[in-house]
Amino acid sequence: MKNNIKRILFLLVVALGFNSCETTELEILESPNLLRPDQADIDFFLNSIQQSGATFFEGITEEGMEVTRILHQFGPTYDNGYGPAQLNGPYTTAYAGILADNRAMAPLAQELSLFTHIGIGQIIEAYSIATLVDYLGDIPYSEAILGLENENPNLDSGQAIYDAMFDLLDSAIANLNQTPAAEPAVDLYYDGDKDKWIRFANTLKIKLYLQTRLVNAAASTTGINAIIASGDYIQTADQDFQFQYSTVDANPDSRHPVFARNFDNGVADYQSNSYMDLLLNDKAAADPRIRYYFYRNRGNRSTDANALPCIVETAPAHYPAGTVFCTAAEGYNGRDHHDNDGIPPDENDRADWGVYPIGGRFDDNSFDGTNDRTVGAQGAGISPIMLSTYVDFMLAEAALELGTTGNARTYLEDGMTKSFAKVMNFRPDLTVAAFAPTALDVQDYIDEVLANYDSAADDDERLEIIIKEYYIALFGNGIEAYNTYRRTGKPENLQPSLLANPGVYIRSFLYPSNLVDRNSNVEQKPNQAVPVFWDTNPEGFVD
Repeated sequence: MKNNIKRILFLLVVALGFNSCETTELEILESPNLLRPDQADIDFFLNSIQQSGATFFEGITEEGMEVTRILHQFGPTYDNGYGPAQLNGPYTTAYAGILADNRAMAPLAQELSLFTHIGIGQIIEAYSIATLVDYLGDIPYSEAILGLENENPNLDSGQAIYDAMFDLLDSAIANLNQTPAAEPAVDLYYDGDKDKWIRFANTLKIKLYLQTRLVNAAASTTGINAIIASGDYIQTADQDFQFQYSTVDANPDSRHPVFARNFDNGVADYQSNSYMDLLLNDKAAADPRIRYYFYRNRGNRSTDANALPCIVETAPAHYPAGTVFCTAAEGYNGRDHHDNDGIPPDENDRADWGVYPIGGRFDDNSFDGTNDRTVGAQGAGISPIMLSTYVDFMLAEAALELGTTGNARTYLEDGMTKSFAKVMNFRPDLTVAAFAPTALDVQDYIDEVLANYDSAADDDERLEIIIKEYYIALFGNGIEAYNTYRRTGKPENLQPSLLANPGVYIRSFLYPSNLVDRNSNVEQKPNQAVPVFWDTNPEGFVD
């Protein structure tokens, strides 16, 4: 069975123009040893699309976390932080995976009246293509996946693609509202609850409307208000759109990929000093989520200059007073933004990923430098793609900036409340009570934020508070952090680069080499300072 699936997918890739030899393509297409798409079980297509959705998210989310300082980014400048090959993986997943499978599945599913299959595929396609627009700008879409009919599709404008995504989501909702001949055998996200898929589709529309508020405020306001009035969007944790991983580590490895990378062969990643310091020191007490986000392998910083070279250095002169440098306090040992030094013998000194969201372990002050596949939740984490807490923060921004339905302060409070509940209830069986935050800790935090909101001088200060709390709640989701940062310019005062002149901020990533090298109609961008269509903010707006 697995071999048949592989053959089907390989056939699709070849048929869609990813092989340059036409004769070979025709020979393979005619081979009696390979299944044709119309001979395949349509559930195989949908399973592949669903899995590709999670693969796409995890393949592109970390870059967003890195450029917004949620996760450490190497450098030493924005110009050389990432090359054209950086996004080859998610780009290929979107086109050779999600789009190719959808194009093969949809006509077969239509013929068999499998409307739910079509609707789910359309929603995942809309999410992935809109995200590529957010990261890359103009991309092929209307002429894409035509195989031999058009091997060099032209770019569509980001605006045109967004318009197409609204239409695609409406079509998905219409399909999900029909009665199919049969439901999908496997629903990896909502376990067969079509109403939740419709909520997710409408929530994606809220996201797209918010993204475009700078270019069409009136349409964004009308669109968001209509969805709020319907009530048919993600509002509670049981409606969250997330991909659940397991503890199975072979045939196939079904653990969270970040866990696998950091707990099979020692800690691989560096956390962001800037982000950890924000959680540790921004409020009167440490953020109650900090022990869930991070696990400390030691309770202080190393005194060995070989393991931590920056302890014998001083903070750069361009760092504002009070900016964290070298490490955060209390063993929250990470790296500064764009620290591009080599890798010292510091593996057991670094702060590691915690239990949320990647399935690591809760920080119980054990300071255990053992990092192997047996710790914590053993990789049974989640990809937090779209959560109810995110929706509240988005609606808070919309209410404040667009005047949409609802009270921004109420949305802010609800977003924080849901974020604490999501994180602290993620794996309560792994939480050590002596170190767990109390309900009073959570309430004190929320009260402090709301008091700051009430005393803010103007809407700009209020927006800063909303987006900072959204930013903190986004741990694990760099897509929304990256979009929000370019849209709002907040949170302000993020840690500067180690270099005084790190180059222009990445307003969009370079086109993937897989696109430029294989499509004669696409030229590489002059640089990464090119904004996407909805980012109308001035040059130097973010850094």
